[in-house]
Amino acid sequence: MNMIRKLLIAQAVLGIGLSGIYLLPKTYGIRQSAIIMSLPSLLSDWNYKPSEPSNQVLDALADDTDYEQGIYYRPTPARIGKLDLVRAFIVLSGEDMNNSIHRPERCLLAQGFEILDSRAINIDVGGESEIPAQRLVSKHSISGIQQVSYYWFTGAKVITPSHYRRTLTDIWDRLTTGTNQRWAYVTVSSHLNGEHPLAAHSEKETNAMITELIAKLFRKIHKVDQLGDDWKLVGP
Repeated sequence: MNMIRKLLIAQAVLGIGLSGIYLLPKTYGIRQSAIIMSLPSLLSDWNYKPSEPSNQVLDALADDTDYEQGIYYRPTPARIGKLDLVRAFIVLSGEDMNNSIHRPERCLLAQGFEILDSRAINIDVGGESEIPAQRLVSKHSISGIQQVSYYWFTGAKVITPSHYRRTLTDIWDRLTTGTNQRWAYVTVSSHLNGEHPLAAHSEKETNAMITELIAKLFRKIHKVDQLGDDWKLVGP
């Protein structure tokens, strides 16, 4: 009897779930990401130079994907003749979400990098606010170059480093508001062991350098008014 009862309950749950399909809208409205697709040319003591993504990265993106990439550089403080260099990359999804937006780990693997460490952290972006980000430490399998990368996804009103949180947000929006949203991801990275004239930094120094730049960059590339207050991990 217990087995029959379980089967009946399972059938009922399945029936309710399938019937919910008819409640879904036939088409979805599009909400735009709160990202600004333009990296600032001047950022405090950092200079900027635009650059093109590698062929491996471009091959992983859909044709209607929008992107912006560049290099920020400055004289290394207290080190004559040396330069600090940080790469910034923004990708904005097109209609094919599967080939437009994905975790940057996929791009690193395609470029021959091995992920040595991955962890979620919060970055202070000023105004008594923090954003959630994922920090990666990776090493190239051939050149031996090591780098630190930070990334996060920006939706219409959500900032998250989690692919799963982004997916759940999309499902919830479709069910409750009948909308889809364009997502962007931002990744900011720097090598640990740069060749001359690039300065070599410890992992701790590189973390500090990148997060300091992100704090200066965040409000330049985000429509904070559109995001509202939900993205803030801490408030005033």
